[in-house]
Amino acid sequence: MNQIITYVLAVGLIASIPMVLDTWYSHWSRNKALKLLMEKASANGLDHKELQELAKELSKSPGGITGLARATMALTVIMILAVAVIHVLVEYCQKDNSQIVGNILSMLGGLLAAITGFYFGGRTAAEATEKAKG
Repeated sequence: MNQIITYVLAVGLIASIPMVLDTWYSHWSRNKALKLLMEKASANGLDHKELQELAKELSKSPGGITGLARATMALTVIMILAVAVIHVLVEYCQKDNSQIVGNILSMLGGLLAAITGFYFGGRTAAEATEKAKG
C-alpha cells in the first residue's frame, strides 16, 4: 500500500510542476506588462484608444503555454504506464508468472500506443484547423 501512495505522489508531483510554473509565469508576465502600461499611463496620460486597450488588457486572464494541458496529460499517462511496467517487472518477474507479466505488458503497450495515437492525432487535427482558419 505504501508503494502505491509513493507512486501516486511522485507522478502527481512531476505532473503538476509544469502547470504550476506556467501559471506562475503567466501571472508574473501579465503583472509586469500591466505595470509598464500603468507607468506609461501615469507619465504621459492616456488617450481614448490607449485607455480602451488598457481596459481590454485588464479584463483578460493571463495566457499560458498553448497545449500544455494536453502535453501534461500525455506525460502523466506515460509516467503511470512506466511506473506500472517497472512495478510489474520488479514484483512479479522473480516469481513464475511469466504469462501474467506478458499479458500485463502487452495490455499496457497497447494502451500506450492508443494514447500516443490519440494525442498526436488530435494535435494534427488542431493544427490543420488553425491553418484552415488563418
